Amino acid sequence: MNTKWTKLLSAAFVLQLALITATHWPGNEPSFANGEQPLLAEDLEAVDEVQVYGEDSAKVVLKKQQGDWVVSSYYNLPAAPGKIDQLISSLKELKSGWPVATTATAAKRFEVTDDKFQRKVELLQDGSTITSLYLGTSPGYRKVHARVDSQDNVFAVKFATHEVPTEGNSWVDTGLTAVPEDNITDIKFKDIELAKGSDNWQLSGLQANETSNEEAIRKVLDALANLNFLEVLGTEPKPEYRLEEPKAHFILALKDADSEGNKTLELTLTQPQEGDYYILTRSDRPEIFKVPSFRVTALLDLNREGFYSAKVEGAPEVNLGQQSLENQEVTPAS
Repeated sequence: MNTKWTKLLSAAFVLQLALITATHWPGNEPSFANGEQPLLAEDLEAVDEVQVYGEDSAKVVLKKQQGDWVVSSYYNLPAAPGKIDQLISSLKELKSGWPVATTATAAKRFEVTDDKFQRKVELLQDGSTITSLYLGTSPGYRKVHARVDSQDNVFAVKFATHEVPTEGNSWVDTGLTAVPEDNITDIKFKDIELAKGSDNWQLSGLQANETSNEEAIRKVLDALANLNFLEVLGTEPKPEYRLEEPKAHFILALKDADSEGNKTLELTLTQPQEGDYYILTRSDRPEIFKVPSFRVTALLDLNREGFYSAKVEGAPEVNLGQQSLENQEVTPAS
């Protein structure tokens, strides 16, 4: 009897050993056993469209047009330089590791199903879906539960849902409204004209005893070069925008023509009925832009006296743009 049980136990041990060997033999591990496995196995080099879905039907569509990315769902405006390419690169670098769950029921709990997710990122080429990635709950700082639509496995990956926002203005190039100094040759506003010379900028129409206030001119140039917008308010004028009551109007002569061949650009700033911001319109675009107040401070309430200094012979030079000197009496030396 003992011999019989000994044989049975020996056979069971051999069978168990064989099973362990088979399941742990090199090459027999499941694909996710290697932590260096890419989460997305598909080739993403040819991706030319990205659709990001959020909760409550929020959606943003990003498309590559003639080699450049645009936010198709947000007035077809140019995307922020490098932002979408960086997203695709980050998705390619995601690693799967070991799954935290492998069932459809668990996927619901982690909010990575087709009907319950925090983000869905769909990658397409020529209108056809290459792959879709669901992002759900977060297990920790800069980590998120993720599932590829072609499998049930749920992984915790190094990523964050805020890296794929569903607001269009989070993807656009907000510097679209800025005008760099190197593309401006002349600026006109009110009775003032600033012209670019061979060496520096000058106020036009100076008298013999007047010199340009380079600091004041520099403030205008810097403000134009940093005239970024917050968001697009639409393309239809509204009474509350007060577009008929401009606070400032600039006519810029450009070095390079725009896509329509124009070398003149008009910028108009207005103050809405409510809100601590300004409205910007451009002659070359139909959109109405919202810009923060601090971006336009240097472009408001300008007068010619602020752009030159007058010098009386024998007296110190007087900058007429400085309030502290406006009422100062200048007495010629005897």
